[in-house]
Amino acid sequence: MSPVPATAPAHVRPPAPAARSGPVALDVIIPVFNEEEVLELLLERLGQELGPDKLSAHGVSRVRLLFVDDGSTDATARLLAQRIEAGLDARLIRLSRNFGHQSAVCAGLDHVESELAVVMDADLQDPPELLLPMVERWRQGADVVFARRRRRKGNPVKRMGYWAFYRLVAFLSEIQLPLDTGDFGLLDRRVVQALRSLPENLRFPRGLRAWVGFRQEALEYDRPERPLGRPKYTFTKLYQLATDGIAAMSTRPLQVAQVGSFFFGLLTIAFLAMLVWGYFAAPGEIPRPFLLTYALIATGFCVQSFCLYILGAYVGRTYLEVKGRPPYVVMEIVVPKERQP
Repeated sequence: MSPVPATAPAHVRPPAPAARSGPVALDVIIPVFNEEEVLELLLERLGQELGPDKLSAHGVSRVRLLFVDDGSTDATARLLAQRIEAGLDARLIRLSRNFGHQSAVCAGLDHVESELAVVMDADLQDPPELLLPMVERWRQGADVVFARRRRRKGNPVKRMGYWAFYRLVAFLSEIQLPLDTGDFGLLDRRVVQALRSLPENLRFPRGLRAWVGFRQEALEYDRPERPLGRPKYTFTKLYQLATDGIAAMSTRPLQVAQVGSFFFGLLTIAFLAMLVWGYFAAPGEIPRPFLLTYALIATGFCVQSFCLYILGAYVGRTYLEVKGRPPYVVMEIVVPKERQP
């Protein structure tokens, strides 16, 4: 949110956020895809940070874990179902296949029932230790508390790619997108309802979270390395995430393509005029502007190919959106036995 200028009249200043009190329930959305290696450690860390004493001290009456299994092919779903049957206060939402991390986040948001919801990854690179501090920020008046990475560890190529991606999306977007933030964050019930009401099926939740507005605050942290297992975001998936995010949150690439095509058209006309002038000025000789025109034509093919690439990104997503297919399909929902109908 943009700061209010110090010279702004008092009557246009936004009201101070009201502190919130009273017990609240919290749903923790955790998308999982082939995470059997890290599940036990994840549940152990969550149990340590969300113990009864800590929850009572922060006024949290209940925490429910919403695991969204995004088509895992290992023992992830079976292990979670066993823990739920053994009494874990959680719900397992099994998707019919792998729809992708962003669709799994949307599935979790659609099943939120509590006053607060937190989206976090299962790989423990989103530290559970930040959950209750996020609740405290909410009590102080924030509607959205997103985690911002000060530093991150891991593959330096991926780190550079993430750095460039967030700045490119922020530069191209028509709204102010916070830098170095993923899906990890806390959402008030009103924000969750606003996200649910949006009509599009191809979603970029972290961008839509910024688009819906409300009072948003950053909670900075150092992102650790993954303790167990392998990262599920391959370079191919990261590329898809980047293109989906840019196409979902901005039409500026189309405007760039339009301006580039117009500018290239003007250059073409200018060089053609020079070619005609050179032909009449020196009959029988190959005019020097001919070489420039040849170079311009070669460059033009590159410009047109780039414009077609941009148009293809938008046309393809428009085609998928028009078909109206849902972003995910639920195959099964596993709940504790005492809560089964």
